[in-house]
Amino acid sequence: MRIALAIIVLIATCGLVYLLDNPIGDLPAIGRLLDPVNGCWASAEPTNKNFAADLKLPQLKQPVTVWMDERLVPHVHADNDHDIYFMEGYLHATFRLWQMDMETRAAAGRICEVVGKKAFDYDREQRRKGMVYAAENSLKAMEADPRTKVMMDAYSEGINAYIAQLKYRDYPLEYKLMGFAPEPWTNIKSALLLKYMADDLTGSPNDIPLTYLRETMSAEMLELLYPERLAGSSPVIPVGTTFEKPSLTVPKAPADTMYPRFKREDFTEEREDGIGSNNWALSGSKTQSGAAILCNDPHLGLHLPSLWYEVQLQAPGMNVYGASLPGAPGVIIGFNDSVSWGFTNNYRDVKDYYLIKKVDGDGGKYWLDGKQVSYQQRLETIVIKNDLTFVDTVKYTIYGPITYDQQFEAEGGLEKPLAMCWMAHKGTNELLAVYMMNRATSYDTWVDGILNFQCPGQNMAFADRKGNVALWGQGQFVNKWQGQGKYIMDGSKSSTKWGELIPMRENPHVLNPAQGFIASANQCVTDATYPYWYDGDFVELRAWRVNQVLTGMQKASINDMFALQNDTYSILAANTLPIMLKNLPDDFKGYEKTYIDNLKKWNYQLAVDSKEGTIFQIWWYCLYNKIWEGIGNVPSQFYPLPERTMQLLAQADTSKTKLPQLEHLNVLMKLSFKQAMDSVAKAEKHGLEWYKVKNTSVKHLTNLPAFSYDQLKIGGWGNTVNAAKGNHGPSWRMVVQMGKEIEAYGVYPGGQSGNPGSKYYADFLPFWTEGKYNKLLFLPNGPKQNDSHLKYTLTAHQ
Repeated sequence: MRIALAIIVLIATCGLVYLLDNPIGDLPAIGRLLDPVNGCWASAEPTNKNFAADLKLPQLKQPVTVWMDERLVPHVHADNDHDIYFMEGYLHATFRLWQMDMETRAAAGRICEVVGKKAFDYDREQRRKGMVYAAENSLKAMEADPRTKVMMDAYSEGINAYIAQLKYRDYPLEYKLMGFAPEPWTNIKSALLLKYMADDLTGSPNDIPLTYLRETMSAEMLELLYPERLAGSSPVIPVGTTFEKPSLTVPKAPADTMYPRFKREDFTEEREDGIGSNNWALSGSKTQSGAAILCNDPHLGLHLPSLWYEVQLQAPGMNVYGASLPGAPGVIIGFNDSVSWGFTNNYRDVKDYYLIKKVDGDGGKYWLDGKQVSYQQRLETIVIKNDLTFVDTVKYTIYGPITYDQQFEAEGGLEKPLAMCWMAHKGTNELLAVYMMNRATSYDTWVDGILNFQCPGQNMAFADRKGNVALWGQGQFVNKWQGQGKYIMDGSKSSTKWGELIPMRENPHVLNPAQGFIASANQCVTDATYPYWYDGDFVELRAWRVNQVLTGMQKASINDMFALQNDTYSILAANTLPIMLKNLPDDFKGYEKTYIDNLKKWNYQLAVDSKEGTIFQIWWYCLYNKIWEGIGNVPSQFYPLPERTMQLLAQADTSKTKLPQLEHLNVLMKLSFKQAMDSVAKAEKHGLEWYKVKNTSVKHLTNLPAFSYDQLKIGGWGNTVNAAKGNHGPSWRMVVQMGKEIEAYGVYPGGQSGNPGSKYYADFLPFWTEGKYNKLLFLPNGPKQNDSHLKYTLTAHQ
């Protein structure tokens, strides 16, 4: 009996050991995870941790010194290009390895490998969009240029040098929680990260929704509600700018029909509005110091670990500071000894869809100009954790990959075979633009650099120490005939294919405009005098406010720039609320009348604690939907833009309107206000302060609550300069005064470390939330530094 019992205990013990030391389904090996020496507890970082080190890295060619300041920002000094990018890769991996791993897996459609089948649809769409194909094409261009070849090779070497010395106990916590290990870094991963950003910034073209709308309403109504250029636009390139005579002739639209017909029920896809970025620069004539000031706050998804990693890089011919992307070498947004720059999304359309006519009974061919043409087929192998591997055959046409069809429907159920033609599929080398911008010494050398930046299209702001300010609508664009790519195109006719590329020196740009400043906030790029036709997904509300404030400034200070980046004044509210109140019947009593009286005294600021801001936003939401809910069964996210609605509402208030929805404003206002009051009553239970209702959150990439922050006390919304929405907002606020001594400030919502157990994980978040800034420590280029803000010194040698 004792022997049998001993055997049972032994078997149970062995089974328990096995279960604890091996993953079960999606669960990691619990025993290893809870190991007090090597498991999750090992990831906890002492608050007084010393980051100083003496590293022996045989891959280096010469010694490298890294000074880390009190915010854990590294200031890296190297004596050659190889070593500076090697060390940047090593540092990125040290503090952000898991983030880099997951974001490049996401780009490549490889999330299933680590989380299982729940990511299958996402991974499959990434493959069918041609993400890896695009990265492979760009990698060829990057590795063909000796400068970017050195960047990428050295950067990958640095990451792998860090990975090679890791043991399980050293893994970032997320690897242990998810039960997988780091893999070696390769150059294709950096190329994938850049395509990931390109996809994020060009990922929602209007072809599909506009095709639906074209089938839903008359051409007159379509132009009224969705004009290509909004009346009163404050374009990125100021009105009055003289454009050079174009070297290309703008093509004429083909005579035959280029747009296929669809049924209305084919489309139900949705989009999100209110996303974008701000940048501007003031010449010395408009600043208190007499020096040019550049400001940038790109609006992107808010998450932890943070998107950006602050760094200074010093090497022969380069001393640059700014925001880098973990996973890619160089500084993306920043400044050096001579120049500064910042980006906003350009939103010109660089992604078009083509309806492909398949050959019946032959899955390997499609029709083109009456002939049968063979697809180029690419096998995409999707490895799924704890499941069978899936192999998808993606068919490539002369336009690009067939992204959607009956086997993989577009969002909303569209089953038509649509091929994607995307500028990012080309073999572009944006990394060369980064390399050259980081070393630019003048406006001309900076322009030479940005001309290598082809996709995504960006509005690039510039300021230098000579007082110059400039703005370029930069990217590689196609010389399109009017309407080309605005709707889904007929892929059976080669006349719809993209034609000549516009020479990039003919992209819209301006240097030192008479108004004394340049500014962009995702509005229309030019006025109608620009010689080439284009369309895009432009917004105007933030641009109107930025231009309004900058026009009135004469002796602007750095503090004025801080205030404008954090501005919560709503142009939308200022223009619509008086009309809403004017047409609201005066028969409300009690708490409803109190709300109305308070709205009459409101200052249109969507401030942190503003209850009036909450009431307006809820009322506006109800009104906006009331206006458009009967417009041809159009999905809510295809409704006309808020700024266009604002204009139409103003017209209806003062004259006869063409829209039946706006003929009886008093009825419309009463119905929408009563509906809003129901929502206000529900919200009041948790507090009507604006920050509570909108709930701006910065969540960990895994969405684990313990690693995330919500209910952040920050004002603003998509219709204000401080466009802090629910999970989207200013990802890096930067202000740089390009004087004799460069004075720079910045902040992003997070911290330098990606480790949730580190005090540097989210230590910038309170400053970012409160609209405060860190002063950026820009060290002179040299091997010896004696700044009191420097806390740790890391030396590396062969």
